[in-house]
Amino acid sequence: MNLRTQRPTTMRKTAQTLLLFTFGAVFATISGCGKKAEDAKQAEPTKQERKEAIRPVRTVVVTAAAQSTATYFPGDVRARNEQRLGFRVGGKVATRRVEVGDLIKPGQVLATLDGQDVAPQVNAQTAQLEAARANTKWQTADLKRQQELRDKGFVSAAAIQRQEINLEAAAAQERAAAAGLANAQNSATFQTLRADRAGVVVAIDAEVGSVIAPGQTVVRVAQTGGLEIMVNVPEKSVAALQSAASLVAQIEAAGNALVPIKLREVSPVADAASRTFAARFVIENPPATVKLGMTANVRFDSVAGAGIAVPLTAVVTRDGQARVWVVDSATSAVQPVNITTGGLTENGVLVTAGLSNGQRVVTAGASLLTVGQKVRLEGQSASTVPSAQIPAAGGVTK
Repeated sequence: MNLRTQRPTTMRKTAQTLLLFTFGAVFATISGCGKKAEDAKQAEPTKQERKEAIRPVRTVVVTAAAQSTATYFPGDVRARNEQRLGFRVGGKVATRRVEVGDLIKPGQVLATLDGQDVAPQVNAQTAQLEAARANTKWQTADLKRQQELRDKGFVSAAAIQRQEINLEAAAAQERAAAAGLANAQNSATFQTLRADRAGVVVAIDAEVGSVIAPGQTVVRVAQTGGLEIMVNVPEKSVAALQSAASLVAQIEAAGNALVPIKLREVSPVADAASRTFAARFVIENPPATVKLGMTANVRFDSVAGAGIAVPLTAVVTRDGQARVWVVDSATSAVQPVNITTGGLTENGVLVTAGLSNGQRVVTAGASLLTVGQKVRLEGQSASTVPSAQIPAAGGVTK
């Protein structure tokens, strides 16, 4: 056999060996994956096994009693009285001597205006007053001279009356000039903005260099001595708020302090943008930790009549329907019961329909239950669970 005939034969044997090795590896891999999938399928519990598994739960026996619903609204702490201070005259702001958060005292200077606009007015009114006084003085002297001439028979009585009228007009002009000077001086005084009462600066609405109109707000001051909470209440809750049985506010920034509050007023007109009504609550005896601007949650309770309250953890919602799991005392099996809720209460959720007095409801572990599954109550051993037949879906075995 020559070399050319031996080489193709060797190559064919090598290719066959590689092909057999490849098929063997693929078969082993497929067999291993199938075995793993079969083992995983065998290890996964079936629906019936999950149903037959006894699951420990926490329950509560519900009772019908008078319930009250609790409603929460966010708000913020404000001063009961807030002043918007501004100059009585217009001008250019020259100085501002307070910042936001500063405590101020009565009479303290807050800001000043540039006096270049008022000084000429004061000078002009001063000159007019001096001229009026000089005229009054001249008219008084002239009247005295004419009275002396009348005594000698050189002046008539009509001339004396005319001079008396001129003197009265001069006196009136003097009083008008004096009033004008006082007005100009007041304008100069009003260029200094002072605090009327003690308080704290909560906002600055005009900076140095701004040209403002008379009465325009420059500084906002919250007066000390009274705190309140302002919330925006939807129109559907206004009536319930006004008839609330109790009112309390929780202030998180003040250590979650619960403070009693009292409704002071509800705006008679809804806000044009939010369509809500502004409600103001007076904080009775506020703690020292409560400061202006803190956020607060106002809770008011309203009587909802007799009903059943269940913990919030007991309610499971599926397909938009609220339901709870009820435990059969005879079989320790659970069944879902559709309920109708009426709002939040101090004890949880108010149930208006679907539950009866004395039923046992699952409060912990409800999301893991299946229809007809047996449960073990908290504190109950597994040996005490009844071995009765598991009820079929849709009913409870009695």
